[in-house]
Amino acid sequence: MIDDSGEAVTSRLVDFVSGLDARFLPAAVQHECKRSMVDSIGCIVGGSDHAVVARATDTLSEFFGPDQASLLGQDRQADIFHASLINGLAGAAYSFFDSYSAAHLHAGVVHAAALLAVSERVTVSGADFLSAYCAGLEVACRLTKAIALPPAEADVGWSIGGIVCGLSSALAAGSLLRLDRDQLMWALGIAASGAAGTRAEHGTMTAALIFGQAAQTGVRSAILAADGFTSSPGSLEGAHGYARMFSKRANVETLVENLNERYEMPFTTYKPFPTDIAIHPGIDAMLRLRAEHRFESRDIARVQVSASDLAATFCDRPDPADELEAKFSLQHWVAAAAAYGQAQLEQGKIDVVRDPEVKRLRAAIHVTADADLAWDAIRMSVELTDGRHLNTRIAHCVGSAQSPMSDSEIDAKFIAQARLAIGHDRAAQLVKMCWDVENLADVSVLAKSAC
Repeated sequence: MIDDSGEAVTSRLVDFVSGLDARFLPAAVQHECKRSMVDSIGCIVGGSDHAVVARATDTLSEFFGPDQASLLGQDRQADIFHASLINGLAGAAYSFFDSYSAAHLHAGVVHAAALLAVSERVTVSGADFLSAYCAGLEVACRLTKAIALPPAEADVGWSIGGIVCGLSSALAAGSLLRLDRDQLMWALGIAASGAAGTRAEHGTMTAALIFGQAAQTGVRSAILAADGFTSSPGSLEGAHGYARMFSKRANVETLVENLNERYEMPFTTYKPFPTDIAIHPGIDAMLRLRAEHRFESRDIARVQVSASDLAATFCDRPDPADELEAKFSLQHWVAAAAAYGQAQLEQGKIDVVRDPEVKRLRAAIHVTADADLAWDAIRMSVELTDGRHLNTRIAHCVGSAQSPMSDSEIDAKFIAQARLAIGHDRAAQLVKMCWDVENLADVSVLAKSAC
């Protein structure tokens, strides 16, 4: 049995984080971690042009401290806390970030935002940066398993990234700051006390802010702990600690089970579409039907969709008012895919949300829940005006673990996003630098190159 104070588990997690050297990870694990990092930095730079990022930057800039860290894609700097907050927000702005498990943990952008901010405060080698990133990502995945994946059970209303990533990024940031065991434990407890985020915010600016808050929480917790700010050794799994408060039935043992032998981070997937991952099967189904049968959107009379419980619960939004609501609207993205033949950043813009043809199609799309469908599956029937009925079933949509994005597709996604903020040539140079991160003597050059 694990000691009820939580210290036995916490000690082993701390030892794992402080001892991880990415150079000695299995090659496949190291490569998947790097894929996550590349994808995440692309999302941060690409998201820097989003209106919600501009709103946060403009509002908070009055309170910025000294220039310490870059705001990626914005050609300016801020203090380390605001930089981690705004970069984390930017990474989540388009919901284009990575995803782990059926709990849909989006951890990459939080760790990239936190660690890039730290790397401009202290000199950090690329090898150390990648090691800290890998360690944080693995802890985030294991925390998700411990509180939300069967046999554990969490309330579906929690934003898993919000309640997990502050803790894992605190440990990762603490690793870069060379915190000792006690300090890392304190950082974990400080971050646990600030864990927050609910799915009720979907469709609002706060949905993306949750991830910026997690990045800032991680950085702040590590810095406080470095100067002796303490927390309980039982913060993680004590009687009234994190695991028991955020999970209906926690599985704490999975946090350290086969640690250093089996890794969870390679089960991360990457999004080909800039929207909630539960919507991806619907986009995939419509694009496949459109390509196979070569109909036009004007030919569509009605669309019937049977979707997962997750999609039907959080993404059944037939009449989104703006870009933020459209990001979580299954009807919008299926309609946009039908009308435009693609589903990329442009299809999430307000002019597409207001497009009369897209609005007509949204009204023609009817969604029902099917508890037997996994998040990456869907059934779709399209009725055309000539009376034909076109049917398809997607078992595993593009971008899922069974149909993953390739490295070249992640490269293309990176450049397509980042060029909007820093231009094509700089984006192409930046993605090469990200893939070669372990050979950088000072990671701050990466952050500055993305500024």
